[in-house]
Amino acid sequence: MARFGGNEFTSFSVPLVFGGRYFVLEPANPPLLTVFREIDGRPAFEVLKNQPVDNETTEVTKSGAGIVTVVDRATKRFVYKVRPGSETSVAFGKIDGGEVSAQITDKQLKVGGMTLQNNVFNGVMAGVVVNADGTIRVGGQLPPAVVRLLTTK
Repeated sequence: MARFGGNEFTSFSVPLVFGGRYFVLEPANPPLLTVFREIDGRPAFEVLKNQPVDNETTEVTKSGAGIVTVVDRATKRFVYKVRPGSETSVAFGKIDGGEVSAQITDKQLKVGGMTLQNNVFNGVMAGVVVNADGTIRVGGQLPPAVVRLLTTK
């Protein structure tokens, strides 16, 4: 069982899902963030343990301040940016060009105007799902392929 943002995840931690991307946190100092998509049953990493990963579909860069920015290669459209740290912040690009922000600390998970504290997310659930239009769902079901990827040793 792991705790992130003051919330409990019983077998793995996926506090955020956005646009088919799974944001996974590992305990460390500072916490390690990994972001991946599932493509044909395999993970396609964009960020691995706070570091950008070169891939075919997105351009991933890291600034001197440690902010990782992800842009779609085909459209050049901003997808998201993350600032890993003891308070990890994420900005998601919305369809209309705006952004939805999220912050994950050891005490809470804040997404948009919603704050989650001291919740339990069992096994195949994600904490918060952010949709491309900026709407938010709590406790999103993870697809079976993603569960297999996260639980494969």
